[in-house]
Amino acid sequence: MFRHATLPSPVKQLGPESKTPTHNMFERPVQLVLAGMAVILLSTGLKVIWNAYDEWNHAEALAARKPDRALDHYERVIHWHVPFLSLSDNAAGKMWSYALNYEQEGNIEKALNTYRVLRGAFYAARSLYTPGKDWIFRCNEKIAGLMASKPAYSKTEQKRSYEERKAEYLKLLSREKPPHPEWALLTEISFAGWILCIFLFIFKGFTATGTLQTRPAIRWAGGWLVCYCIWIWGLFRV
Repeated sequence: MFRHATLPSPVKQLGPESKTPTHNMFERPVQLVLAGMAVILLSTGLKVIWNAYDEWNHAEALAARKPDRALDHYERVIHWHVPFLSLSDNAAGKMWSYALNYEQEGNIEKALNTYRVLRGAFYAARSLYTPGKDWIFRCNEKIAGLMASKPAYSKTEQKRSYEERKAEYLKLLSREKPPHPEWALLTEISFAGWILCIFLFIFKGFTATGTLQTRPAIRWAGGWLVCYCIWIWGLFRV
């Protein structure tokens, strides 16, 4: 008798659903990159909020005993400026009250320094826009007035009236100063660009087995270099 030869079974075709998780991961680099960037942005935002509240709590704890140290922490609250939260305004109000008290006590230099620190704190938090513009305007008025009330340091100054001198100081204080919002926007876009290029270089420049793909690798490495150079250039101009 002849036995029927057992024929090898046909190779089973793998459907789309049979792809390995690793293969799927490399097929969706953009989604993974966007998800990673979202996580980074969210964690950064939470860190900023945490730091702002932490500085506020330190300031409130020191306000009664060590006002000078409390002022430092109120200033840091403004440095950690968070849009749509009232912390910066609350801290600015506290600093303004300290400055007014120094002024009423006749301590003009300390009052001037506090107004300047308050004004500078909002400029330090500046990026795509300038927060606390009302506070900056009020500080400009106070600083100009106090500077004009001080004894004139030259014969030219002695010939000017109080109002003329105040107007001159106010003009100087109102000039546009860095950081410039346009350059800040460019640096933030280019920063996001070179971070994105790094992820795309990793996901697109290599196969699932780790083999380097020359053309995509060069493309995204070049994109990283361009964005990184623009970012550095923007930092010097901002």
